[in-house]
Amino acid sequence: MSKIVLLTGNGLSVALSSEFSMPNITRKFFERLGEEHRRFIEHHMMDKLNLVDFEECIAIIEKLYDTLHFHQSFYTNGITGEKVLSAYNLNIVELLKHENSIRESIHTYMAIILNIVNWNVKKHSIDSKLKDFVKWLDSIIKEHNQVELFTLNYDLLLESILIDLAPHKFLEYYHQAGQWFTVNKEVSRYYFNPDKVKKQRHKQECNTRLYHLHGSVSSFKDLKNMKIFKVKNDVIKKHDIYHRISELMIVPSIITGGRKTDKIKETPFNFYYDQFVKMMNDRTNLCEELIIIGYSFRDVHINSAIAKRMHLAYSKDDCSPLKILIVDYAMSEEGKENFINQVNFALGLGEDSENRFQLNDPRISFEGANSILRYYT
Repeated sequence: MSKIVLLTGNGLSVALSSEFSMPNITRKFFERLGEEHRRFIEHHMMDKLNLVDFEECIAIIEKLYDTLHFHQSFYTNGITGEKVLSAYNLNIVELLKHENSIRESIHTYMAIILNIVNWNVKKHSIDSKLKDFVKWLDSIIKEHNQVELFTLNYDLLLESILIDLAPHKFLEYYHQAGQWFTVNKEVSRYYFNPDKVKKQRHKQECNTRLYHLHGSVSSFKDLKNMKIFKVKNDVIKKHDIYHRISELMIVPSIITGGRKTDKIKETPFNFYYDQFVKMMNDRTNLCEELIIIGYSFRDVHINSAIAKRMHLAYSKDDCSPLKILIVDYAMSEEGKENFINQVNFALGLGEDSENRFQLNDPRISFEGANSILRYYT
């Protein structure tokens, strides 16, 4: 039995459908923005307006919100701030209204993104476009390996595959917690509670675990009790949840935009990330195999954890062997070279590093997710 970690990025979802590509999502994002919201983004981004990367757009607005929140806190949480308000006759109520408006806009943008991402995971597409990837995943689960699945995507691709392959035999750390009466008495909510779920499932054979490192289309935070919960996917469409987030006093539980390293410290992302870090640098939990599919190596916190596992794998003093495979979709020689350079830079593998990735490196495949079946047979 092996300890296997699979990390998937947007490339895996794009392999299923081009609708998941960043430019396509961003184009639809701007198409769905109301005129007022579009003018708001264009005004604040000015010459930095990026029509192919919605995350950059949201990051700019987040910076504006953070600045306003800082100033508002200064004015309301100290004698000096009160003196400034009085001296310049500033209206704190108006400042608070503006801050709240921007915060609600950010939540609206998140909901639009999730609405675009959702509904593109379809079984017939999985069967036709990711057939060998699914075969491989099925095989390592059936061999009773410890399989830790970490996804950076908001979609439910891995969850859909697991429900088909091993229903009730994987952990996702949510437990049923009664009805969501605000929506409908027949709608169940599932609260995030790792400790409770572990106790409930400790006697069941469950070697496969799923972690949404940056959240998912079905997870939200309840602003009334500050708990993280999820609902079944069909509930979102049937009850028009994304368009009702203000009314229901909820916000999407996802990480997007900027400050990802800071946001990863919040619940539930801190739990997911801690589990990833343990598999990368805790010697009692180290993974023996690391498979990375469709990840761009742009997230500093993720790269840092991977770099530590690589260091342990090639340490001369206390080596902890690692089988690693990175799967990408670059087609041109230039694209492949650029990707390899990006990987080396992200992992801190300099020119003199013995474990630096090279062109035609057996640890890298540019043949897509389905090629993994050939690597493991």
